[in-house]
Order: sequence, then structure tokens, then C-alpha cells
Amino acid sequence: MKTFIKIFSLLFISSVVFYSCNDEDLDVVDNAAGYSEGGLIRNDNPLVNYVIGSDQDYTFSMLIYQGAIKTTSVDIMKSFTTASGVTSNEVLLKNVPVTSTESGAFSFSTTYAELIQGLTVNGQPLPESDADLAIADFWTLRYVAVTSEGKSHANGAVSKLAVSTRLAGIYTVTQSSYLHPTAGDQGGFNGLQRVIESVANIPEYATYLATDVGPFVDDSNYYYFYVSNVADADGTFPITIPKEYNGAVQLIWGADEIGVCQANDIPDMPCTNYAKLNDDGHDQMFLNYGYIRSSGTRQFYEFITKN
Repeated sequence: MKTFIKIFSLLFISSVVFYSCNDEDLDVVDNAAGYSEGGLIRNDNPLVNYVIGSDQDYTFSMLIYQGAIKTTSVDIMKSFTTASGVTSNEVLLKNVPVTSTESGAFSFSTTYAELIQGLTVNGQPLPESDADLAIADFWTLRYVAVTSEGKSHANGAVSKLAVSTRLAGIYTVTQSSYLHPTAGDQGGFNGLQRVIESVANIPEYATYLATDVGPFVDDSNYYYFYVSNVADADGTFPITIPKEYNGAVQLIWGADEIGVCQANDIPDMPCTNYAKLNDDGHDQMFLNYGYIRSSGTRQFYEFITKN
């Protein structure tokens, strides 16, 4: 989900566009000619939740950066992957014209009927009703820029449309704390993004995956947690971060045992894990956890708000 760009050209435009944007957001054709090749896209929706039964359109936004060679349209390619990891064929979802020759916003919308058309898994079409989908199924939408020279550039930009429960999505850390066992209070890490993915849903609780830990961004940093499907008296939904998941101890950095409040591993943080659903869609989660080393336990608190 994280990509990097390695190219430059058109000095004036690149100084404005390239350096004003995060490396992880920009995807361009891997060519030393850089912007002169055209086809530069910034993907603003790497993860979108598909909520079963919502009967809504799903909109994806991006920025098209125009250089000497213009992007004239974008081919949206689609494929589908089941929760068990079986992937469909890839076909064109739609070709969307880019009418402006200036850099600017670009978006498109799609529906369930469009998303399933032409896709097969193990030779079978996708179900006509989304009620037959499973949590953790997902579509991959891949963006291919078509330029004024008639060339097609697969940028590497993709969006994941994940079949999810409501709380899945991208969040921003709005309150946080990091307590180190020897260095003490390391402050907060407000402003970081959190990706929360749906894994499963049963009547008692939904399972989610958090893809980052504290202020650190690393592929080894992730953990699973449960959100009760039954609210407490105050309307919030209890969250449990388990010590073990699928029969194994959860590890941070691939080696450090997770610290959880139920085991009194993080005594300096409040044991107040819960989710709150808000009418405006900006749901919130309160998460407290840590990881245990021989030198002591690193303790974290974060309050995250859905974007």
C-alpha cells in the first residue's frame, strides 16, 4: 500500500508539484524522462470500504498532474480477491476522460453492478447480490493513464475496495501518548494515519487489523483486535486487544510480545479500549496497548478519528 516515486523533469512544474506532495502518494511511470512522459497520478483513496447492503455508489478521487504531455483519460482496471485469497481475472471497469489540460482533481464513481460485470472466480461469476459476499473479500482497482501521445502508463497506483464492517477505514490520530521504560514520556504522535481493516464478523464481535503501532511505520507492526457488536449502556462498543490471535501470541516488530491492558502489561495507560459510532460517519476508537522487551514495556495510547 506504500509506493515511491523516483523521477523528475520539467523543472518548474516538478518543483511545484513533486516537492509539495508526499513521496508515498505519487505514482509515475518508471522512466528517466519523468514528467515529459506524462501520466502522473496521485491516488487519494488507497482504501475504501464496501458496506454490504448499503446500495450506494462508491467514489474514488485522485489528482492528475499535467506536464508537457497530457493525460487524456484513465483506464480503471478491476479484479476481485476472495477472503481465502483466490483472485479473479482483471478487466476494464471503465475509461474516464480527463478533460482539463491543467493539473487538478479527478474522480469517478461505480456501483456493485459495474464492479461485478465480467469478473469470474474459479470460472464462476460474482454473486448478483452483495449479501453473498464475505468480510475481507475485496476489489483491486488499478489506474492506467492514457496520454496525448497515445501511450498507456500503469502508474502502480491502486485502490482497494474492501468488503468491510462499518469501523474499517482510514483514521487520523488526534490524541496520543508514548511512554518509554527508560527514556520516559516521548510525547504523542498526533496526525499519523491509521489503516483499520475488516477481517471477520460474527454475531458476538467483529475482528479488525491495525496496520501500524505507535509512532512507528513498519511492515512488522500490526495487531488484531475485536469490537463487540453489542453496545454498553453509554452507547460505546467495547474493544478487546487479545494477547493471542489464532492460537499464537501477537508480536510487534516480529519478535516482541504485545502488551495489553487486561493482563496489566501497560499499567501507566488507561484501560479504556472502545469504539464510538458518530452520526457524521467520523467514528472514533480509543486504543491502549504496548510491546514487551527485556528492557521494559513500551506503552501507547491513541484516540483515532475516521477520515
